[in-house]
Amino acid sequence: MFRLMGCILIFISCSCLGFIKASSYKARTIELENTLELIRLLNMEIVYKKDSLAKTFKKVSEMKSCWFSQVLRSCSLSMQKQNTLKDSWQKALEDNMKNCPLKENDIKILQDISIGLGKSDIRGQKNIMEPAVMRMETSLTEARQQEKKESRMYRGLGVAAGVVIAVMLI
Repeated sequence: MFRLMGCILIFISCSCLGFIKASSYKARTIELENTLELIRLLNMEIVYKKDSLAKTFKKVSEMKSCWFSQVLRSCSLSMQKQNTLKDSWQKALEDNMKNCPLKENDIKILQDISIGLGKSDIRGQKNIMEPAVMRMETSLTEARQQEKKESRMYRGLGVAAGVVIAVMLI
């Protein structure tokens, strides 16, 4: 009786571990979609509204609730304290890194945005944002493919490991 219950518990635990690992790939895909949308909104706000960057970051951060909106909010608050855009952007990324589902190369794209932003006219800023959008779209495509492949593998691996261990204990 206890052996059977132990086997069931092990099977369920291994399956859950597989599903938890698979969900991390879904989280990255969702965050990339949200980040890409916010970057596009940010680009439109910069080009058409022509407000200060701190005000623009704050406004865009309120449009969606995700990790990148927290980064924009932190950057806006830092800029309102008279910090430079580059310092504010880097600090905001670093401060929000613990909750980040993105990979290092995704973060690199976001770091590159701050290099030229705020240093040129509106046309120049648009030219900075367009390559970032294209690189983010490439990352999103890669994340979707990886999610499709790896998620299925980890779910199956968790279930299979649970079955193998349970059978070995019976």
